Amino acid sequence: MAADGFRRTRAGIELRLPRWESALLSQLVGQIEALLEPPPVEDPLEALVGLRDTAPPPPEDPAIARLLPDPYPEDPMASGDFRRRRTDDLLARKRDAARRVLAAMPAPGVALVLSEDAAQDWLTTLNDLRLFLGTRLALTDDDSTDELELMDPEDPRYPLVATYVFLTGLLDELTRTLD
Repeated sequence: MAADGFRRTRAGIELRLPRWESALLSQLVGQIEALLEPPPVEDPLEALVGLRDTAPPPPEDPAIARLLPDPYPEDPMASGDFRRRRTDDLLARKRDAARRVLAAMPAPGVALVLSEDAAQDWLTTLNDLRLFLGTRLALTDDDSTDELELMDPEDPRYPLVATYVFLTGLLDELTRTLD
């Protein structure tokens, strides 16, 4: 049996996960997929055309806001125009990638061979999960990330930290496999 995680084979990029990792990833991907639902569109014409007349407000949840960075923080008009034109599309692309990852999640110990496009979906989704958890953990720089290594296992945030570390390792493994 091959080692768990990502590795390049002749057939493509292979992923094999043990039971607990498969179950954890399935749960996390399902949760992030649900969070990436675009804000409702009130006007039926706007919904049909796919372009809002007015900008949706910035996400209130800092973790969701981290997934949708504001390219114009000093210019509220440009930020609003960007959100009006791009928020729904960005959320839909991230949500669709998460759905494809969830649909392809391998059973424990079973190898999944990813195409290059599927590997990009995994990269997007793993990165989104990592950013989301990092925001929840208030990670802002390398120093705050280094502090995770010193966390007491009795700290109530420890399971979240362990999940963050797991996702970081998996994302790093996939990135190296793609190089």
